[in-house]
Amino acid sequence: MSNPSTLEILQVETTNYCNARCIFCAYDQIKKHGTMSDWLYTKILVEAGKLDPPPATFIPMLTGEPFLDPLIVERIKEARAALPRTEIQLYTNGSRLTEDVIGKLACVPDFRLNISANGACTETRSKLTGLDDYEYVAGMIDRVDRAGIPHTVSLVQHPLVSSAEEDAFNRRWGEASSASSCRTPFVFQHLNFAGLKYESDAVNFTRCIHATSHMTVLWDGRVNLCCMDPLGRKIFGDLNEQTVAEVWLSEERQRYAALHNEGRGAECDLCGECNIVSF
Repeated sequence: MSNPSTLEILQVETTNYCNARCIFCAYDQIKKHGTMSDWLYTKILVEAGKLDPPPATFIPMLTGEPFLDPLIVERIKEARAALPRTEIQLYTNGSRLTEDVIGKLACVPDFRLNISANGACTETRSKLTGLDDYEYVAGMIDRVDRAGIPHTVSLVQHPLVSSAEEDAFNRRWGEASSASSCRTPFVFQHLNFAGLKYESDAVNFTRCIHATSHMTVLWDGRVNLCCMDPLGRKIFGDLNEQTVAEVWLSEERQRYAALHNEGRGAECDLCGECNIVSF
């Protein structure tokens, strides 16, 4: 296929275990859980490093809580060595952050954290995530800020979150905890995981960057549609048997990218059920 899309963001699920039970997530529908093998993780990094250009961003998580992978810090360091010009991002609910972990992450160049606080108080975080650790996580987030790690603190705009709660969240996490603060509060759209959580009234995109420039890999090596497909309902290939480049350049994967580039994303399986706002 001529003029294939460039792989800009590579997202690899090192584990799909999670200690939260977020009411906005499709985690409760996942039937099989596991952690990626060292061999497969290294293989993916080596192959990604051979791409021209390599991915601009690498995210070693998908649906699970990454710090339930006991090797996640070492894996971040391995990614830094394998992809020296690539930004590394990590999304976490913050419950497993410690001073020791934060200190190690602060030594990783070009690294960014997103911490899902999901509230400005214990009650809001608890009702959204099932976790009663808000004060602990808030303390860890401030330590992340003081350590100089660029980070976003996020809240999902679920219907149970009132405008007053959203305002309180933005006030709390817009505050700096140090003179060198590098914190940004962010409110995420309430997403439907391509119909797994609820039916969307209308398709909200004409061209989705998740289809045109992202690759997501499940913990067992299967390349699924995107972050809105945690069950792997649409599979493009298997990195146990194929290379990153082979799957990315495959006819079906590039067909999805081409349709989205043409503003025809709703014609793709699953995409027509998704409410994600893209462009």
